[in-house]
Amino acid sequence: MVLAVIGVLLGTVLQAVDGSIVNVAVPQIQAQLVAPLSLVGWTVTGYVLASLVAMPLAASLARRVGMREFFAGSVALFTVASVACALSTGMGMLIACRVLQGLGAGGLLPLSQSVLMALFPGARRGTAVALVGCAAVLGPLMGPPIGGLLTDAFGWRTIFWINLPLGLFSVALVLRYLSPRADTPKPRRGELDIMGAALLAAALTSLQVACAHHLVLLPVAAAAGFLFVRRELSAKAPAVDLSVLRHRALAGTLIAAPLYGLGLYASVFLLPLLLEDRLGMSASKAGLVMSVGAVGSGSLIFCARPLLTRFGARTLCAVGAATFSVSMLLFAFVSQRGHGDVLLAQGLRGAGTGLLYVGMNGFAFEALPDEDLATSASLFYLLRQLGGSIGVALTAQVLDANRGAGMTAVFFALAATAPLSLMPMRLPQEPLRSSAQAADNAAAIGPAPDAL
Repeated sequence: MVLAVIGVLLGTVLQAVDGSIVNVAVPQIQAQLVAPLSLVGWTVTGYVLASLVAMPLAASLARRVGMREFFAGSVALFTVASVACALSTGMGMLIACRVLQGLGAGGLLPLSQSVLMALFPGARRGTAVALVGCAAVLGPLMGPPIGGLLTDAFGWRTIFWINLPLGLFSVALVLRYLSPRADTPKPRRGELDIMGAALLAAALTSLQVACAHHLVLLPVAAAAGFLFVRRELSAKAPAVDLSVLRHRALAGTLIAAPLYGLGLYASVFLLPLLLEDRLGMSASKAGLVMSVGAVGSGSLIFCARPLLTRFGARTLCAVGAATFSVSMLLFAFVSQRGHGDVLLAQGLRGAGTGLLYVGMNGFAFEALPDEDLATSASLFYLLRQLGGSIGVALTAQVLDANRGAGMTAVFFALAATAPLSLMPMRLPQEPLRSSAQAADNAAAIGPAPDAL
């Protein structure tokens, strides 16, 4: 069983690492492939967007082909796409391959938790949550420094080549040592809502392209989103169960999630450009600076239960929002002056995002029935990453137009995202459970897959 767990966790780490490893290589990719930043940004947003589309479909597809086979196939697709990324000769090919990577990566985090909960049943499920949590936090902690070192020493293509041996090792371990679940129920006819998934993909993709390039597609995104919601509310087996929106605390947090994601992902995309282009750091040094935020964020996420029990979700959200805003203001001043204490700013940024994550999850899930946890967590991740991909696209557009003053202006704008995200969470709430129950529910969904 140990080797099966290693194989599953290795696939999860690869998915988490590639969500952040590319950021420190963006300046070198832009220089070598000679492309505007708005196009290079799609190496990040294309990956995130494809993951968003794949995430809600993973469970249904896994039940059709088998959990072991689907997990191994997802890692294999991710690995093959990584090799294609390394061999890319232009931005179009690189973006397309990153999209394939995202499709392979989309289901790995939720499926790994399901697989490990099957391996650690009953009272041992806390072990499964902890293992997935370690893998999910370890990825973004390792991504920037490893990406920086590889980029400086061997070039940006090596950040994709490194996935080949690790991905093959993961697939081999999963297929050899992970036993298929004989008691997995057969899927019902029509369980996979293809039309709902297609409408979701159309809404997400058109919204992303509209924000990045063509605003004329906004009506298309709105229409596809409306049709998706209408279908999911009436479908017998929806791709995404929207009935969980009846919980007002969850609904308010889901409205806030895109703003939280916008601040998180846009700042991650912006920081290597500040550190490498403006401050003249090497990619490896920039990666080490960025890992400071991951350490702070990951530490706070692992302390979710005592933090929620001691201080409560609302207090953590308020302190996290204020801390994140201060960090963005510090980065704005560093960008404007061309020097400053980036370690302090990055440490505050990591603490702010960690406290916000813990507080928002505790707030959303404190009055939620156990049967709605998985769907609610998927919606939170989906909307958070959607906001993040839009934030990266808008940031790239601003920097293409004015790299100097534009960077400072974006940092100032990001300082407002965290406080604004708290406003929808003031909706009237249901009676709250105990702080301990809130902490248990928040911990049950695991940590952020990119705790940066």
